[in-house]
Formats: sequence, C-alpha cells, structure tokens
Amino acid sequence: MSDELFREVDEEVRQDRYQDLVKRYGTYVVGAVVLIVGATIAFVVWRDSQESARMADSERFLTAVVEEQTSSEAALDQLREIAKDGTAGYRYLASLREASLLAEAGKTADAVAVFDALAADEAYSTTYRDMAKIFAVANGMDLMSRDEVRNRMEPLNTPENPFRFTAREFLAVAAIGVGDANGAREMLRSIVEDQGTPLATRARASEFLALIGN
Repeated sequence: MSDELFREVDEEVRQDRYQDLVKRYGTYVVGAVVLIVGATIAFVVWRDSQESARMADSERFLTAVVEEQTSSEAALDQLREIAKDGTAGYRYLASLREASLLAEAGKTADAVAVFDALAADEAYSTTYRDMAKIFAVANGMDLMSRDEVRNRMEPLNTPENPFRFTAREFLAVAAIGVGDANGAREMLRSIVEDQGTPLATRARASEFLALIGN
C-alpha cells in the first residue's frame, strides 16, 4: 500500500515538474518564433513594397498601427479593410496584425481563426501559409490538445521545410505537456542533430534535453 502511495506521489511530482518545464520552455519558443518569423515577414513585405511602389497600403497600415494606441477596435477595422482590399503583402501583414491584437486582448480562439484563414488561403505561397500555421500554434497552444498540435506541425516537420526546427520545438513542448518525455527527447534530439539548425535553437533544445534527461 505504501509503495503504491509513493508511486502516485512520485508521478504527481513528475507531472508538476513537466508542466513547469513546459511553461518555461514554451515561453522561450514562442518568443523566438515571434521575433524570427516576424522579422522575416517584415523583410518580405518591405521588399515587395519597394518593388511595387505601393506606398498607399504602407500608409494605411501605419495609420492602423498608430490607431492601436488610442482605439484597438478602430485599428482592427482599418486592418480588416486592408486585409480585404489591399495589395497581397499588406493584406497578409494586416491579417497578422489583426490576429496579434486579438490575441493580446485575450481573444485567442478568434486570433487562431484569423491565422488559420491565412494558412488556408491558396492565394499565398507555401512559405506565407506555413508562417501562419506557426503563428497559430504559437498563440493558441494553450487551447490545443497534443493531437491538434501534431496535426498542425507534423506537415512542417520535413527535411526541406525551413520551419521544421520550430515545428519540432512545438511538438516537444506538446509531448512534455502530456508527460511524454521520450517523445520530447526524440524531437529535441532531431533539432540538435540537424546540421541546419540555427545556433540559438540548438542551444535551447540542448538545454531542455539536459533538464529532462538525455
């Protein structure tokens, strides 16, 4: 009886430790995703705007961003207008900003829906759509089961996909969230062993591997 009780207590402690690790590591992953993917999107939109010289949409977008400081609802309305009739790059960027504002307001499900709409829009290239998939999980992971995270991220976990490292990080976090340390180790090792992994991502994965045990 005492042995069984000790096993139950040990399992509860282990689960609490896993949840703490998820919170810590997940925060790092989401932050890194927002910075890296956000910088990529900003560059692509800047390049496109320079090539097309469509400064009107640039001004509309900046106006909406400034409007955020006084009225988020007014900003959302402006962003939705750009997303509806703007040029391709700014339609995409406006939708991303709309989703971000919704997430900041605690409307996570609505934010994920906007990201999902972008991910499903075949008017955009695969790269743009995959970015939206990453943002959907980055912002909505707390609402998603492990299976949902898998369904969203596994298609990106291919040798040729540039977002495979981020996808694997999210898959590792989802595994730890349900106490599957072996599944997390598998994902983290694949990050560490991949020659194309960015140094910061490899460092995060190595650190987390050390925490849960290699």
